[in-house]
Amino acid sequence: MKKLGEKFRKIIQSEFARNVLTLTSGTAFAQVIPLLLAPILSRIYSPEDFGRLALYLSIVQILGAVSSGRYELAIMLPKEKKNGVQLTLLAIIITMAVSFTTLIVVLFFSKGIANSLGDPKLSEWLFFVPLSVLLMGIFNALNYFNTREKEFKNIAKANVFKSLGGNGGQLVLGLVKYTSGGLIIGQLASHFFGNLRMAKTFLRNTSVIKRTDCTALKELASRYSDFPKFSMWGVFLNTTSVNLTNFFVSSFYSLNYVGFYSYSTRYIGLPISLIGNSIGQVFFQKLSEERNNGQKAYTIFKSTFKKLALLGSIIFLPAFFIIEDAFVLVFGERWETAGQFARLLIPLYYLRFIFGPLSLTNIVYEKQKLALLCQMLIMAGHLIVLFSAWYFDFEITNLLLLQVGVLGGVYLYLFFILKSVVKGKI
Repeated sequence: MKKLGEKFRKIIQSEFARNVLTLTSGTAFAQVIPLLLAPILSRIYSPEDFGRLALYLSIVQILGAVSSGRYELAIMLPKEKKNGVQLTLLAIIITMAVSFTTLIVVLFFSKGIANSLGDPKLSEWLFFVPLSVLLMGIFNALNYFNTREKEFKNIAKANVFKSLGGNGGQLVLGLVKYTSGGLIIGQLASHFFGNLRMAKTFLRNTSVIKRTDCTALKELASRYSDFPKFSMWGVFLNTTSVNLTNFFVSSFYSLNYVGFYSYSTRYIGLPISLIGNSIGQVFFQKLSEERNNGQKAYTIFKSTFKKLALLGSIIFLPAFFIIEDAFVLVFGERWETAGQFARLLIPLYYLRFIFGPLSLTNIVYEKQKLALLCQMLIMAGHLIVLFSAWYFDFEITNLLLLQVGVLGGVYLYLFFILKSVVKGKI
């Protein structure tokens, strides 16, 4: 018992645990705000409003995830800080170019896009997509730069800024009856306020930024060209596959069902954003340091897996039994369907909770081609589910059950691939 106590004390006092705790505490506080406001927002806004927000965010997330060419992932890798700063700048410049291109597309095709998604009213809000993509891309780049610099407290504060700005905006606009527009503008505000805080660390390096020329950026772009060649397409497939369900449900069921589905995934996904992502950031940083030390790297991988599996069990197992009643109690009776969806999806989100942070292994070992193949498998799983639902005319609950079975199997298979990467077998 004494040895067990000493072991636990060592874990708590380790740098890894301290960094995770710093990120988690900030993220936890940031998540408390929407949780406190959720019972109010769920009664101000309708499932249709949240459905429209989900469609908007699906577009933004797909574009935002690739807006920097995935060069933000390379920020962690160079030994010299100067190169880390320059890669951050490169990622931001590419994001600006992609955002401008998105604006041109929206100006000409907004109505066609909205109609194809089954929600003509969405067209008026698509003009905000380029700005959302810009803010999201910049936030991602600054987030990785802060992680490189071990500015975990700053990241935690930025998450709080995001939450206060976004949720505060949604509440105020909702109270003045701004409907779905209030939700969308609130999302814009969240990234804006998050960037204000994140930029602090990056702007300390103004001398390096000013001395950076096109030649330096081209050299770095060439050195890490595997990220746009492979990782970018991998994350594009990943975000597209995750958001395909929103598009499919809107087109083949209804916008209300999109609202129920997005609301359910939003709250059962909280452990991923609250704990899983924080563990992932620290895991990424630690594994990057030890990647050349085979045994130590595998120890970090195995230890992180065990922590994720244990924490996930503690969170998701009780949730499986109480989540339906909890949704009705907290959000109101009109969200009962969302609670039913959430219960069905819990096993899948448990596996995502584990797989998400560990998937960064491919990035650390610069296995961009393998990462792309992994995302292609996930995309194939989603397409099989959606095609089956369309072909056999499934009820939406059957679609969700098939999603859990097919994608759950894919995640289990991919875990063993990641394990082989760390062991040097791939």
